[in-house]
Amino acid sequence: MIDLLALPFDQYQRYRLVADLVDRVRIGDRPFRILDVGGRTALLRAFLPNDDVALVDVDPSDAEGLVLGDGSKLPYQDGAFEVVAAFDTLEHVPPALREAFVAECARVSSGYVFIAGPYQAPRVDQAEEILQAFLREKLNSEHRYLAEHRTNGLPIREATENGLRAAGAQVASVGHANLDRWLVMMCMELYLDHDPKLRPIAAEFFRFYNQAMYASDHAGTVYRHCVVAAFGDHALPDTTDLFAPAIAPTGSLAALADLGLELVKFDSEADAWEPEIARLKGIISDVEEDLAGHKQRLSDKSDDLAAHEATLTDLRATYDTTLAEHAAEVQTLEADLAARGATIEALRAECVKLEADQLRAVADHKAVIDGLVVDVTKATEAYQGEVQHRQGVEAILAETQAAAADIEDNLRSAQAGLAHLNGVLQERDAELAALRARLRDRVDSLKRAFGPKPK
Repeated sequence: MIDLLALPFDQYQRYRLVADLVDRVRIGDRPFRILDVGGRTALLRAFLPNDDVALVDVDPSDAEGLVLGDGSKLPYQDGAFEVVAAFDTLEHVPPALREAFVAECARVSSGYVFIAGPYQAPRVDQAEEILQAFLREKLNSEHRYLAEHRTNGLPIREATENGLRAAGAQVASVGHANLDRWLVMMCMELYLDHDPKLRPIAAEFFRFYNQAMYASDHAGTVYRHCVVAAFGDHALPDTTDLFAPAIAPTGSLAALADLGLELVKFDSEADAWEPEIARLKGIISDVEEDLAGHKQRLSDKSDDLAAHEATLTDLRATYDTTLAEHAAEVQTLEADLAARGATIEALRAECVKLEADQLRAVADHKAVIDGLVVDVTKATEAYQGEVQHRQGVEAILAETQAAAADIEDNLRSAQAGLAHLNGVLQERDAELAALRARLRDRVDSLKRAFGPKPK
């Protein structure tokens, strides 16, 4: 369910004005069949919950039952609705189509037409231009709907009234929203909406105006008029006592000024903090960049370590292969030595018969054995060389691991620095939260001062 009093004050103004005028022409409790032209928000249903409100708009939305259609060519039969309403819509219609828009609203109505919004006047144009300048210069933004007001030009109220009279209606206009107050409050509304931290305060600010000031806000030059047309035997609404006396409740304007001053103070303090916050963000960016560099160097070292490990794996595989080959050679040599030993024994047996041949054979075999011993010695020396090479590789691995440990120490130091900076930012956030609490206290004071009194 929509909290109507929390709506932005400008939105609440237009719907409350028309809803109250509709209730002034109601006979008893009988519900109306109403067409809201340009009503994709469906807000009129919340203000008139007992009526049957149909919606038509050129833009889509999720509102139930919305019909896409052009207000200058409405897709309905003559007199299809008892009430036709348009809220701050005519100024967004291209000037060439405004006459047709008014005529179509009259055509599909069997009772009343309400066309509410700003109409052309020098001071109204000037106020909107000031508001646009505020948006550009203070908030560095543009407002789509205000830009359309300036591009299309505001509608002429007399032309709207004459168009409805030409369709056979009695016509009256009802004004609301003191222009000076509207301009100040629109600046405050857009400022509050611009800063997400102030949006919760905005709802309370709107509630204060909608509840305490709306009814009396119709003095002097006003921003908005509702042009009312009554057809056939229907009478124009009696506007007697429609509003409270055009005098703001005692103290309400001072309270509004106090809120404005608090916002100015908040804004000046925010301006003072923004360079510091930007500086801290720059430091954080530098630390993150430095940390990224450390991470890259660590990644490079990890890649080097992986390459060294791959080399070591290859060396280990080569060492294992060489060792296996040497073991096979030793086995072969041992088998050969055993075979030669058998041959020596056989020769010794023959020595009994052939001593001279035996001596020569022994000498020959001894020479062969000496050669084998030399081969075995060389193989052993080669094996020892491989062991020394392996020890060198292991020393390189140890140095690489030490370098990786140093990099990890540097990374921990950078993370500690980043944690310190986060602590500083939390302190700044706490200070900003205290400022927001002060604003909320001020709004609560306003609510207690000017809200409904307990019975």
